[in-house]
Amino acid sequence: MVQRKKEAAAACIRDQEGIPMDVLTRVAPVIRVLAHPQRLKMVELMLSGPMSVGDLALAVDLAPAAASQHLNNMRAHGIVDKHRDGRAVFYSVIHPAAESLLLCISRYGDGRQE
Repeated sequence: MVQRKKEAAAACIRDQEGIPMDVLTRVAPVIRVLAHPQRLKMVELMLSGPMSVGDLALAVDLAPAAASQHLNNMRAHGIVDKHRDGRAVFYSVIHPAAESLLLCISRYGDGRQE
C-alpha cells in the first residue's frame, strides 16, 4: 500500500514535470518561518478561529511579547493577519497552504508512511 502511494505521488510529479522553481522560491520563506514548533502550534490553534495574543501565548507557554514577535513574523510573510477589537489584538490564519501543511505534518510527522 505504501509503495502504491509513493508511485502515485511520483507519477503526479512526473506528469506535472515537477514543481516549478518559481513556486518553490515563493513558498520557501513561508516554510522557513513555519519551521518552529511554537509557530506551528499557534497556526494549528488559529485554524479553529481567530485568537488573541494572550490566549496564544498561554497555549504555547510564551510571554505575550514573545508570542507577539512570532505572530508579527508570520504576518510579515502573509501567513496570518490581525484585527483589533478594542485593546485586544486577534490573529487568524490567511495563508491558503497553512492547513494543508499541518495536515501533512499530522499525518506523516512521526515518520510513518500511511
